[in-house]
Amino acid sequence: IQKDAEISWRSQPNDPLFESQWALDSIDAALAWEYTTGGLSNDGDTIVCGVIDGSFDVQHEDLKDNIWHNHAEIPNNAIDDDMNGFVDDYTGWQLVFDNDQHNYGNLSNHGTSILGIIGAKGNNGVGISGLNQQIKLLLLSAHTGNEITKLSNIIEGFSYLYDMRKNYNESNGQSGAFVVSVNGSWGINQAKASDHPIWCALYDSLGSVGILSIAATTNNDENIDIFGDMPCTCPSPFLISTGESTRSDGIDGGYGSVHLDLFAPSASKTTRWLNNYGDFGGTSGAAPHLSAAVALLYSYPHKAWMSMCKQNPSKAASLIKQILLGSVDKKISFEKSVSKGRLNVGKAMQQLAEYFMVPDQAQILGFYPNPVEDILTLKIALEEAGTHELLLFDQSGRLVKTIDIITEAPSIRYSNLDLSELAKGFYILQFKSNQGLQSVKLIKR
Repeated sequence: IQKDAEISWRSQPNDPLFESQWALDSIDAALAWEYTTGGLSNDGDTIVCGVIDGSFDVQHEDLKDNIWHNHAEIPNNAIDDDMNGFVDDYTGWQLVFDNDQHNYGNLSNHGTSILGIIGAKGNNGVGISGLNQQIKLLLLSAHTGNEITKLSNIIEGFSYLYDMRKNYNESNGQSGAFVVSVNGSWGINQAKASDHPIWCALYDSLGSVGILSIAATTNNDENIDIFGDMPCTCPSPFLISTGESTRSDGIDGGYGSVHLDLFAPSASKTTRWLNNYGDFGGTSGAAPHLSAAVALLYSYPHKAWMSMCKQNPSKAASLIKQILLGSVDKKISFEKSVSKGRLNVGKAMQQLAEYFMVPDQAQILGFYPNPVEDILTLKIALEEAGTHELLLFDQSGRLVKTIDIITEAPSIRYSNLDLSELAKGFYILQFKSNQGLQSVKLIKR
């Protein structure tokens, strides 16, 4: 016997071109949208994604409502109202010409297309839907007359975002902007991090205030671990690098099991100049799917999550990266990456929700793959804070490995266990909790 209850129809966004956005299906956007469609934190703060690119169509019909505005600045009054060193920075900044005009160059679709993937207004009956149906996009354009920009302009853009988030943190949201990610669909082919220490260090600075940086790798079919790539070879824990996955789950462009974190889809319908729409491919289209996923996860409506974001912003950023890499769809075609998988924002949202869930009892909830070759992903419920011990025995009963899982609060955790050094055969994984001893069998092949 079960009580009757009302249901609500699960409907997709009413944007007319949504059906052509296959990339959103491949990363399970609909599953993530069951939790949130983006835009605001649990405390009602506006979530902001920074985009450093060429030019932007600020007045596009599907973007204009989601463009960030600096409300501490009065536009076009030639006064630096918020005294941040930028006069009339109302929608962001033009990094070459030092103004707030974003239509220099030949009006390439590159920057405008990226905005649509991250945050085209969703469910408004117009065009497409961004992964974040609601969000604010902070624009940092860097086109010159011939569309070539310099690294110094990029660094200024990073500094602008750093100051905005730092002010937000220090003022408890009363000034600045809640910038959580910055998209970089650009770089230098076959360049090494050792030659760009200042550039790489900036990612650590951004991460210290809670900003994750997203980098697209080269579009050349080459191993960036061997040939190099900037900024993807930077060692910062607050940088996530991405390659391009195709509609048929192949890869296109750069790869690397050391320096490329994961793959993400591209070539999906998005915005173009003058209220137009079209496909946008390459790794430049993969990065904004990842930048958008970061921003969407920040809008997960939970008090403890928002508390972490405000009290320890760098820890929150690290958690998001950990979850994004741990929730990928793993396939053989994606093995040339750190995570060996493709972005899945639906699974990532589930894992973020489970991280703050208080389980009824401590137990192993599942593990995969089984048989396992190298990495075993373990899902485990922990009802108490502290260190939890797992013991791995071979079929003769000999203890071969001890694994510690640490949690600062009750939660459901996903842990990747490296079993690559084990010999082939049968093993028993034991977990002791207040409920008793739990044993599960696994096979190493």
